[in-house]
Amino acid sequence: MSSASFPSAEPQVGQSSGLSEPQRIINTFIAPTSTFADLRRKASWWVPFLLSCMFAYGMVITVDKQVGFERVTENQIKLNPKASERLDQLPADQRARQMDLSVKITKGISYAIPVIVLIINVIIAAILMATFNFGVGTEITFGQSLAIVMYSGLVGIVKSILAMVTLFAGANLENFNFSNPVGTNPAYYMDVSSTAPWLYRLSSWFDVITLWLFILIGVGFAVVGRKKISTGIAVMLGWFIVMALGSAAIGALSS
Repeated sequence: MSSASFPSAEPQVGQSSGLSEPQRIINTFIAPTSTFADLRRKASWWVPFLLSCMFAYGMVITVDKQVGFERVTENQIKLNPKASERLDQLPADQRARQMDLSVKITKGISYAIPVIVLIINVIIAAILMATFNFGVGTEITFGQSLAIVMYSGLVGIVKSILAMVTLFAGANLENFNFSNPVGTNPAYYMDVSSTAPWLYRLSSWFDVITLWLFILIGVGFAVVGRKKISTGIAVMLGWFIVMALGSAAIGALSS
């Protein structure tokens, strides 16, 4: 990665209106610096948010039809050995009631994905704004921070599409779970029941799409904050390490 600043990423003179939304979306994948530079002109985030939600709903509906939320819930419980053990120790009638409640919760959360995504991204945007403004010396507004996170999150569409294709092809129907829906990381190919939870969680972080997301966010904050791209990526690498190790620690505690 080049460590030079990118003033040349500004919208070109003569393009007073800046990039259109389709251009922003396409450039997020092929020329991200131009999209992020345009956020200094207008930090809107609704279009990528709605687009991401549309594909997320597509995956949820596909999972509902191809897998069923009963199977999905069972697979999610397997990721927490202690919870799985407690459930198995219940009498049959209590276990059935608990499973029924868990299925309803899983389904409700899945179909409430727009609200959940919005809340999570708002929190992430606030944390990263503080990280870059106080840690690196940028002057990024909350609106710009949220826009960076939303546009970077468009890469999640790739994972949604791959998951839908996989499910329609009849693969991974028995072991599907929302936390790791497609084989873009080592954990996908591990047996959940025989793999240490900490190792499974840690391995799941080394995901092609997740790494792409973190790099894009780093590029976005560097471009909008007028810092070196290497600085933005380094900050996000730090967050990646913290999140991966934290997830592994949670997995160790749950085993």
